[in-house]
Amino acid sequence: MRILRARLVVPSAGAEAIVDGCVAIAGDRIAAVGRFKDVRSRFPGGEVLDYRQATILPGLINAHQHGRGLSPLLLGYPDDALEPWIAARRRHGPPDVYAVTRLAAEEMLANGVTATLHANYSYGSGYRAELGATARAYRDAGLRATICIGYQDRGFLAYENEAGFVAALPEDARKALRMPAEPPYAGSVAETIALMEEMSARFEDAPLITFAYGPAGPQWVSDAAWAALAKDAARRGVGLHFHLLESPLQAAWCRKTHGGSTLAHLRRLGVFEAKASCAHGVFMSEADMTLACEEAVVVVANPGSNLRLFNGPPPVAELHRRGCMVAVGTDNTALADDEDYLAELRLYAALARTPGIDAVGPSPAEILRTATTNGAKAAFLPEGAGSLEPGQPADLVAIDCARFELPDGLRPDNALPLLLARARGTDVVLTMTAGIVRHARRREDADRRAHWRHVAAASVANRERRQDEATVAAIQRGLRAR
Repeated sequence: MRILRARLVVPSAGAEAIVDGCVAIAGDRIAAVGRFKDVRSRFPGGEVLDYRQATILPGLINAHQHGRGLSPLLLGYPDDALEPWIAARRRHGPPDVYAVTRLAAEEMLANGVTATLHANYSYGSGYRAELGATARAYRDAGLRATICIGYQDRGFLAYENEAGFVAALPEDARKALRMPAEPPYAGSVAETIALMEEMSARFEDAPLITFAYGPAGPQWVSDAAWAALAKDAARRGVGLHFHLLESPLQAAWCRKTHGGSTLAHLRRLGVFEAKASCAHGVFMSEADMTLACEEAVVVVANPGSNLRLFNGPPPVAELHRRGCMVAVGTDNTALADDEDYLAELRLYAALARTPGIDAVGPSPAEILRTATTNGAKAAFLPEGAGSLEPGQPADLVAIDCARFELPDGLRPDNALPLLLARARGTDVVLTMTAGIVRHARRREDADRRAHWRHVAAASVANRERRQDEATVAAIQRGLRAR
């Protein structure tokens, strides 16, 4: 039995902070939460770990990212409108997938994140091997991860009339254009379902790793595939996570194709018979928001990414006003080009405020809920995840109080507002998942992150050149013309 003693413990969103509190841990589970003297009397032989300079919270949950431990800027893809930005990735071959994902996991742990949803992503180097490397990286780092098995069967270069788009490219670009020799991800729906079966069995003994389906988004996935994947997800009891209405081009395509609410179209296909969450939602209509609330679809806001990729802010103020469930992800494209989840959460909270003299915005408890229990729902974690309740996995973060302590000290009523307003990722002194310390202010943790950063950076520097610059530029010009 270990007892983590802290200045304050916040067991869950909405719970009162416990002064001189503690969390007792037996194995990988929480045994008790309460005042130190009370818990200590129950477990007099427990080992006490002193974090009285810190506040303990449930672990933070990064509900949408792609395992890019090196940011897009460091990978060589400057900020741009979404579609030309995606096209820029055609320039290079894959990095070391394990190293890049392992670095992402280490950075998230260092910033207080204990669980994440890894959204669909492929470097085009053999998806089965990439997926295995991704799962091993999260497992080895000790980060709880829901990994989406991706799917795409259309919209590889342009959302509409792709043949016409290619025909309009300059002749040299058409000749040099490298289209995928085989479909991205696993291939067909049947092959995708088979890969779900294989990966679930392969990592059955890895309790931190689970899988979900990740159809890329409405403009990238046919109706028949949506229906088939949703049916299998519901049968298996796994989640289904997708990109939704992220850019103006996507919104225009969806309006033209669906003639109304995109989520209503997905509902007609049976998508919400499965557990579902979506990312971005920048251009959700009122009907989309209403349906998200009705179907309990968690909308994962990625505010830094949306602003950097010229899509504008997500409509989080309206989503909050309507009572929709919102979570937060970094998308590995946070505003500060790092994995400081607390800073990205602060950006979300600022955008969720309704302007005016009668100011309305999420309370500190609601902001914490966004980062914990809502994130857990978005990542399809078990019921109760995102809280420090007895019986739950021991996933928690301890944050140094020094940056947000008032001259007259911390009180239960001011600690959480001050922490959410001022704390940074560098203030994290402990991150624990499943009862194991994964990050602390130890030399070994800094050295481990430095090692994986070096390995990942070296693999990026050695990537092959896949598509010549002139062809990529021609594709980008064609996309901008749309």
